[in-house]
Amino acid sequence: MNLDFAGEFALRYSWLLESVFYVAAIFAALALWRVLRRRRSANPDNPVYVINAPVIFAVVGCGALQILETAAAEIPKIVFEADKLQTLVLIVSVFWMLLRLAAAAEKSFDRPLKINDATIDRSAVQAAFRVSRYAIIIVAALTAMDSLGFSISGLLAFGGIGGAIVAFAAQKTLSNFFSGMIIFTERPFSIGDWIRCPGTEVEGVVENIGWRTTQLRTFDHRPLYVPNALFSDNIIENPQRMTNRRIYETMGLRYEDIGKMAAVLADSRAMLRAHPGIDQSQIQMVNFDNYGESSLNFFVYAMTRTTKWAEFHEIKEDVLLQIAAIAQKHGAEFAFPTRTVHYRPEADGAPPQ
Repeated sequence: MNLDFAGEFALRYSWLLESVFYVAAIFAALALWRVLRRRRSANPDNPVYVINAPVIFAVVGCGALQILETAAAEIPKIVFEADKLQTLVLIVSVFWMLLRLAAAAEKSFDRPLKINDATIDRSAVQAAFRVSRYAIIIVAALTAMDSLGFSISGLLAFGGIGGAIVAFAAQKTLSNFFSGMIIFTERPFSIGDWIRCPGTEVEGVVENIGWRTTQLRTFDHRPLYVPNALFSDNIIENPQRMTNRRIYETMGLRYEDIGKMAAVLADSRAMLRAHPGIDQSQIQMVNFDNYGESSLNFFVYAMTRTTKWAEFHEIKEDVLLQIAAIAQKHGAEFAFPTRTVHYRPEADGAPPQ
């Protein structure tokens, strides 16, 4: 009798028992989420902590929908089908999990990535993760629409026509976008590089490379947002990637010091060969160049070891001062613009003296 009563109770109130089970599962999932959330602060990029929110969302969402479906089955004239909504919850959970994993993976690349002796800088890694996030979102949206019964084939066909219209209306935006892709693939510059475009006012240190614009910081600390299409249509100079900096200066001695020119040039060449800041593997030249209007001109050509702007000017300053000391040692002087006027009195009709 007791067994019959228990069986009848279980049969009649199975929906209640099922609901109690799902409620218990929901509370257990929420309790687990609370515990993992507290522990995540110590290691936020751990995959277990990254995926816990999407997993808990799936358990809670599907459990709540199942409770509603079970309860609705006991109420006359109420039809509640949870299958599609549960599928939608699972789709959202899976793609949410993928987005969180992609974000955690992107944060882990805090230095250039090296694959098969080829170095991929952080900006290229960021670009790859951005593309992956956009792809995940698009695929998630299409999958969700398909699970709800929408025809995505018509949407894709409409998207082709709409894409052509949008492409025509947003030519500059698309130009900037594809120029950004070229920057990410060819990498003419990276974050932290000092770049400039000759003939334009674009010059500064690269702070961020986006799909539409690149952000520079000028030397007076102003932010500069440059459309990426500008880099496709102009020459990009990247001094950051120089191997050396060049000293190329022209100086002139007085005409009366022509006899001292050879000694000044010889000592200047010896000074360059012994200078610690000059790259001895590069060409060095100190040569008499031409007869100027008021000076005997010679030039100095050499490459410094450093490419740093401040260090380069210190080396250049030292080289120029040493050349001045060499000229002074030989009794020569640097010329300044002068002009000699020869006056002929007979040209004015005066008798010669």
